[in-house]
Amino acid sequence: MFRLIRFLKGQIPSAIAAPLCKLIEAIAELAVPMIIANVIDVGVAAGDETYIIKYCSVIAALAVGGFLISATGQYLASKVALGFGTRLRAATFAHITRLPLSVTDRLGGSSLVTRLTGDVMNCQNALNMFLRLVLRIPFVLIGAFVMSVIISPVLSLMFLAMVVILASVISCVLKLTLPRVKKAQKNLDELSRLSAQSLSGARVIRAFSKQKDTADEFDRAADVTAKTNIGAARISALLNPLTFAVINLAIIAVLWFGGVKVDGGGLTQGKVVALTNYLMQAFFVIVVIGNVFSVFTRSSACSARVNEVLDCPVPPEGSIGKAELTDKTNDLKIGDEVLRFDGVSFAYDGDYDVRDISFTLGYGKTLGIIGGTGSGKSTLVSLTERYYDPDKGTVYFCGAPLSDYTASALRGAIGFVPQRAAVFRGTLDSNLRIADESVTKEREEQALRLAQAEELIISVGLDGFIAEGGKNLSGGQRQRVSIARSLCRDNVLYLFDDVTSALDYKTEREFISAMKEVAGAKIFVSQRISAVSGCDAILVLDGGGIVGYGTHAQLKKTCPLYAEFCASQSNA
Repeated sequence: MFRLIRFLKGQIPSAIAAPLCKLIEAIAELAVPMIIANVIDVGVAAGDETYIIKYCSVIAALAVGGFLISATGQYLASKVALGFGTRLRAATFAHITRLPLSVTDRLGGSSLVTRLTGDVMNCQNALNMFLRLVLRIPFVLIGAFVMSVIISPVLSLMFLAMVVILASVISCVLKLTLPRVKKAQKNLDELSRLSAQSLSGARVIRAFSKQKDTADEFDRAADVTAKTNIGAARISALLNPLTFAVINLAIIAVLWFGGVKVDGGGLTQGKVVALTNYLMQAFFVIVVIGNVFSVFTRSSACSARVNEVLDCPVPPEGSIGKAELTDKTNDLKIGDEVLRFDGVSFAYDGDYDVRDISFTLGYGKTLGIIGGTGSGKSTLVSLTERYYDPDKGTVYFCGAPLSDYTASALRGAIGFVPQRAAVFRGTLDSNLRIADESVTKEREEQALRLAQAEELIISVGLDGFIAEGGKNLSGGQRQRVSIARSLCRDNVLYLFDDVTSALDYKTEREFISAMKEVAGAKIFVSQRISAVSGCDAILVLDGGGIVGYGTHAQLKKTCPLYAEFCASQSNA
């Protein structure tokens, strides 16, 4: 938790003032029992109403002043904690967006969401409690013990015994609770994953009538989470009755032996009352300590999970390569050569997923990449976008290695359309403006026409509502919106990763024909012969390697795998 202190930047004065306010409140609280003792021993014993009224007024003034100081401390602590939570949440989210894809895949989306929301909130609550109680608790506890020693050294031993016993009880409870709390946080990750999976795959689940199976799986995970939390709660529930039993026995002992001393003249009634008050103050503080440790135990597990995310190294300026590379320039020198792979090999883990890939793509030319599932097509796209860096060889863009460019310069020159269309909640206009905030309405409409999505201008409109994930659009419409987004700005290279799979053959033909009007180099990645047959050159992949390179006519004669694709697709 203390590793996150850096997120208190700018709020250190308030973070110091909050516990100081609570300390002043504690001083006022410790003064009250001694005043009450004097009122009983002097005012009540002598029947002096003036004395009683005078010191009762002092007690009232201390109560009002303590309330105002306490409220100020509460406000400052809450302000600091909320600011801390806001900065930590923003920093964690920004860090997650820059993490390498391999890291986000390893941690899991549902786990990252839980860490960003629930775990950060627990850390925020722990800081709030810490600022309110960090000085107050030890001061009240030590102060109450010192005052009990002043009143009666013998009876103060009961005070000390109570503290030791209660500390032992709290320690045992927390030791048994901590492992269960950590397990409960992991169970929440699983619940988040199942929830996200069920919501995103709702149509498939209903199509195969798997609602009951999905609900049963979620119920089992929820039961495990509930049992873990209930187990921790049962142990924690022992804390209050055990502490109440100890404090009540201590009060009985103080009253018993205190009464004996009062009868013997060794102690006054007021001091017995004061001693009992100090005992109660210590009791409430110790109970709070138990709750504090319970919160801190949970926040300790949560802060470790947040730190695990923040400790993941990120490549410079958002590039997501394996190596620590330094981006150098924003300058793109557009010439005849746009993209060149020179002996490129890459592996996610273990064996190479693509090996010894070499080809060149010139400006104004089109390249088709075709191959079976798992042949390495999307990996080449990821290497081109510099989501990963090659293990061997070099990828050149506009004559320079990718590592010579800043991520913003590189990706600002590439119009990328992923295989899975990404459509966001908002309007059609807001989805298209992701590519270029300054794009005009006319350019947006032109992009939609080129993407064969002109009907969306009429049926939805640029200011029409788009649901989360484009749920109110068909699969083909979502794909065409994604294509139109890339066409809302002028790019050096357009990367279409199997974007025609959701389109019918007529729309596919019209889209490929329309793309001839767009300047720049283009890469069409597909499993369809119809999507690549018109390209200037076609790259055939199999098992991560190149097994054919040439035009459609050449490959039908020289590449058996390509000829097999043509034979199996009637529209070839």
